[in-house]
Amino acid sequence: MSKTKKEAAPNETLEQQNIKTVTPNDIEWTDHVLDLLSEDEKIAGNPTTDGLRRIFETVLNCVVIESKATVVQTPEPNNEKRATVVYTLNYVLMDESLPSEIKNRSVSGSADVYWGNCDKVYRNHPVAVAETRAEGRALRRALKLRKVVAAEELAKDIEDHPDANTVSKISNNQINFIDVLAKRLNVNVLNLLDNLHIKHTMIYDMSHEDGVNTIKELSTYQTNIDSIPDSIRGYDSGWK
Repeated sequence: MSKTKKEAAPNETLEQQNIKTVTPNDIEWTDHVLDLLSEDEKIAGNPTTDGLRRIFETVLNCVVIESKATVVQTPEPNNEKRATVVYTLNYVLMDESLPSEIKNRSVSGSADVYWGNCDKVYRNHPVAVAETRAEGRALRRALKLRKVVAAEELAKDIEDHPDANTVSKISNNQINFIDVLAKRLNVNVLNLLDNLHIKHTMIYDMSHEDGVNTIKELSTYQTNIDSIPDSIRGYDSGWK
């Protein structure tokens, strides 16, 4: 007796059947895609970029041929240390029923990150955070997920009342690095700052740029200790 209705193979799971039947145009699509993620690929119900990346090719039956992050804006004191990144995915759909001219797809996502939209713990790495957020947005756009944000786009511990000046001030890491180099080279930091014409009434009010220039000068001395002027010799731990 011939079968008039195709039956699922014995080892075919419900999930495999759903992949065949649920399409991006269906209301259930977003929930279906999120169900393919493991629990550790979600944070408070929001998909992580790592998780979306893992299932991307399987869900769309495609092959990613290129992924590229372009840094549009780098962190600078005059832009509040803001980083902007555009992430582009180029991929090919493997569905043989599609005309070849529409199989090649490209999608982009962008993100900007600064102290006002990033958790404190990541605020010193705005480019990396912006790249991850931009990739997450590109993946979400290509997957056609509705009313969903990637977990990395959410920030909980943002600076409540940031001092606008702090983003351009010298950092603790810079101060500590200056101290280490000065001690190693037996350099008096305050005298060095005088030589560089850098105001230092309050060390922690120095600018980020002044910190960079001080470190550059010390690094130069590190490669040629004999070039250190006598006027700045004599390390003093009380400089900061």
